[in-house]
Amino acid sequence: MSNEAEERLNQFKEDLNQYTSIQIVRKHIIAGDCFILSQDKYFNLRSEVADHFGLHPNEVFVVGSAKLGFSVAPKKRFRPFRRNKSDIDVALVSSKLFDQVNEDIYNYKQEAGDWPKYGEFADHLFQGWIRPDKFPRSPVFQFGKKWWDFFLGLTGNEKYGDYKIRGALYKSYFFIENYQKDCVQQCKDYIQMSNLEAHNENNGNK
Repeated sequence: MSNEAEERLNQFKEDLNQYTSIQIVRKHIIAGDCFILSQDKYFNLRSEVADHFGLHPNEVFVVGSAKLGFSVAPKKRFRPFRRNKSDIDVALVSSKLFDQVNEDIYNYKQEAGDWPKYGEFADHLFQGWIRPDKFPRSPVFQFGKKWWDFFLGLTGNEKYGDYKIRGALYKSYFFIENYQKDCVQQCKDYIQMSNLEAHNENNGNK
């Protein structure tokens, strides 16, 4: 782990003891700078994605280890961003765009029927976010093709580094904040348990 990533992780762990989970989400994930991108590149990435989808730049931001320098996902908790393996995950938050995609998906399903990942797609949709990797792989579903063409183009031009850039779409801040909050809460629980175990071990050695 780089010195910068380690400093960020240490600050994050300190904040776990001082703030609520939702406050940590807003401080470290929704707001703030981006670990893997300079201030200018982060602004440019958000602006480029926003312009393409007709959004405001504040509706676009990076999440995950590219944003923090480490992951908060339960299976990768505190794992540092890996420059040769990790992606830049971009979150788009727009009720209007979400509803548009939902309508397109409805029309596709009415005309073409189910697809292999429909159940997984529907499960995430119920939770207020759309995972494009669960889109139907069909040229009939034009939004899916346009989505992937755009993000593959962002990856290919390497303006933002030699990383895969992927996007996910959320209905509102309520859904993305609560999704991230669950991961942060598990981090809080993990740190509290670790502190308790260390405390008990120290007392046992006395």
